[in-house]
Amino acid sequence: MKDIEEQLLHQNADEMKKQTEAMPEMRIVQAMQTGIRKGKKQSVRKRVMSGVKVTVAAAAAVLLLFTFFHTPEKAVEYTVQTAIPDNTGTASGQFDASLIRDKTLRNALDQNLLRPVNKGVEKAGFKVEIKSAVSDGRRVFIIYSVQNNTDQTVSHADFGLDFGTFEVADIGASLEMLGTNSQIQAGQTLYFVYSNNLSPDMDYPEDVQYKVVLTQTSDEALSSSSNKYRTSLDVSFKLDTDMLKARNRLWTAKQDLTVAGQKLKVNQVLFTPLSTYVDLEADERNTKQVNGLINPVLIGKSGDRIIKSYYPTVITADNSALWKDRSHFTLVYTSKDYLNLDNLSLKTFGIAAVDKDQMKIVVDLKKRRIVEAPDGFSIKAQGESAKSGVITFRNKREDIETQDSFNMRLAENYTDANGKVYTRPGGEGVFTQSLSRGAKTFDEEYDYNFGLQAIDYPQPLTVEIERYWNPVLDTQSIELIPAQK
Repeated sequence: MKDIEEQLLHQNADEMKKQTEAMPEMRIVQAMQTGIRKGKKQSVRKRVMSGVKVTVAAAAAVLLLFTFFHTPEKAVEYTVQTAIPDNTGTASGQFDASLIRDKTLRNALDQNLLRPVNKGVEKAGFKVEIKSAVSDGRRVFIIYSVQNNTDQTVSHADFGLDFGTFEVADIGASLEMLGTNSQIQAGQTLYFVYSNNLSPDMDYPEDVQYKVVLTQTSDEALSSSSNKYRTSLDVSFKLDTDMLKARNRLWTAKQDLTVAGQKLKVNQVLFTPLSTYVDLEADERNTKQVNGLINPVLIGKSGDRIIKSYYPTVITADNSALWKDRSHFTLVYTSKDYLNLDNLSLKTFGIAAVDKDQMKIVVDLKKRRIVEAPDGFSIKAQGESAKSGVITFRNKREDIETQDSFNMRLAENYTDANGKVYTRPGGEGVFTQSLSRGAKTFDEEYDYNFGLQAIDYPQPLTVEIERYWNPVLDTQSIELIPAQK
C-alpha cells in the first residue's frame, strides 16, 4: 500500500472503529424504555443513552416532594437574569468547556456559534435552565443546567425535545454529562448537553419545549414505577434550526460509486460550520446488503492544498430516525475546512456487506449444529461456565485490518420450525473480538440467549441478522461534481 490512507488501514484498530457508525453501546450507556417496562435497573455513567426514548439510570422514579420551604410546587417559567455578558463560545462561562467531549460541539464553541437562550423553569425544588443552543439543520445541541435545591440526590429519568406538533425521535438522542458524576446531589448544579439528529426535509417550528424528568436514586424509587417518584420540568424557548443556513454549502452529486460489484449513489455532500454530511444510498438491486463503507476518506483540493478527513461517524436507520430503511446512510465528518474547493472526491477501501439471502442464522439447538448462516460461522464448544439457553456463534476473520471495525446484531425475536415466534430473554446479545499478538486472523463471537426452553421447541430455530459487518475489501474512489462552485 502506497499512500497514507492505505497505511492507516493497517495501523490502529482502535482508530479504525471510529469510522463505523456511532453505535449507542459504544458511546453511551443505554437505558431504554423497553428495559424500564421489564423492571430492570440500569446504571448511569457520564453519557446517558441514545436509542428508544432515553430513560436514564434505569429508572422511573423521581423526586420526593420534600423540598425546602417556599419552593414552588407548580412550574414557574422565567428568563435567566445574568450579569455575565452573553458568551456564546462558552455557553455561559459557568462551566469548564473542556469537559465537552463531542467534537462537533467543540467545533461550534471554537467558532463562537452557540446562541444564548437563558430560559428556565422552577418546580418542586428544581431549576432547569437552557443556557444556549446551536443547530446546522442536520443536528442540534442544547446546553442546560439542573439545580437541585432539595435534600435528595436525583438523576435524569427522561429527556426530549418537543417542537409542539411533534416530538423529535428519541432514537439517536444523547445526553452528555459535563462533570464527573451524572447524579445531582442536594444543593448541587450540574450541566448537560442534549444532542440529536434532524431531518433536512423537515420544516421545524421555532417554538420548542425541552422536557426533563428527574428521579430519586434510592432503591425504593428505582424499583417503583409510580409517578409519585417523578418530577417533570418543561422549558419553553425559541430555537432556529436554520440559524447557520446562510453559511451552509450543498454539493448535489447524484453519482454512482461501485464497490465489490455493489452500486451506491452519493446523493449529496452538505458542508456546514459544524460538520460535513455525505448522504449515500445503496441500490435496491444489489445482491448484497450493504451496511457501510470501510474507512471512507473525503478528499478535497483547493489550489495546491489537499484536505483529507477520516473516520466519520455514520447515521443509519439503526441509530437515528433520519433514515427509515437500511439502504440509506450518512457519513458525518467533523472537518470544517471545506470552504472553497476545486475538487472533491470520496475514497473507500471496501464495503461491509453480506449476501441478502444469507441475512439469517438457522440453528438446531439439540444437535448444536448450524443449518444455514453466512460463510465461516460455527458454534463454539460449550464450556463449564456456559449459560443454559445461550449459544455462542463464532466467526474467524482473515483480514486483520478490519479488527474492531465491525460488529453484528441479531434480531430480538426468533422462530421455530413451525413458524411460532419467540422473544429472546436477557436483552442485547454480547459481541466480542479477540486476537493474538502478531496474528493474521482474529475471532469474533456473539452470544445469543434463546432461553432455557428453546431446546424443546421444534427445531431448527431461525433468527434474522439485522446487521452484519462482513468486510469486502475493494479500494474505489469517485470524484464528486458539485451543482455549484
